[in-house]
Amino acid sequence: MEQKNNEQKTAQILYITIIMVLLIMALTVGLVTAANRGKTPVVTTDASAENTTRVPAVTTKLPAITTAITTKKEPAVTTAPKPSTLTPPALTTEAKPTIIEPAEPSLPEFIMPTLGAVSKKFSIDTLVYSNTMEDYRTHNGIDISCGSGSAVCAAADGIITEVYEHPMMGYTVVISHDADAKTVYQNLAEEIIVSVGDTVKRGEVIGAVGESALIEIAEEPHLHFEMCIADERVNPADYISSATETFFYEE
Repeated sequence: MEQKNNEQKTAQILYITIIMVLLIMALTVGLVTAANRGKTPVVTTDASAENTTRVPAVTTKLPAITTAITTKKEPAVTTAPKPSTLTPPALTTEAKPTIIEPAEPSLPEFIMPTLGAVSKKFSIDTLVYSNTMEDYRTHNGIDISCGSGSAVCAAADGIITEVYEHPMMGYTVVISHDADAKTVYQNLAEEIIVSVGDTVKRGEVIGAVGESALIEIAEEPHLHFEMCIADERVNPADYISSATETFFYEE
């Protein structure tokens, strides 16, 4: 008896549950139907079935959801054009003034510094006999034989650089010329008429022949005449042409 009651209670609970499910389903169908605006789902029920409730097939057409996807457009990036290789402006070089180098001075034309003949030649490589010293020695210039007191002139234009008394060669005058040339006048008389710094012209009298050279005192009166170019002794006769050997001297 008790078992039967339990079966009845179980059946009642089942029926109630089915009814509630059906109500919920009906409510759901109604809501879906309302959402679909009048579209009614087809429900098929088999009435002959005992204790079996067939759940009507519900075909629900869910509304298509279309979501507009908006892609955020990245701002266009404008790349600045690369600067082209710039060609620097041509530099205008200011023309430098042409520097004209002054021409190197040439040797002047030399004359015989006094009237007379060469009594002793230039001999720097070969020993020659000295009447005064009674030995053989070199001779750095030429001796021009002439009377004592004869005028001695500048052999070329130049400047007086030295006037002094040499202990062996007596009174001496030195003249500087162009092209690093130099002439030396020795065995002069004491009365020298030029001074250091004077400018002289070719043929201008600078003094007179004397007898002041102690190491040449045994020789006849003469002018001892030397010449140097670039501080090297040279033979004066090589620089005096035949045309200037008889040059007219100042009195």
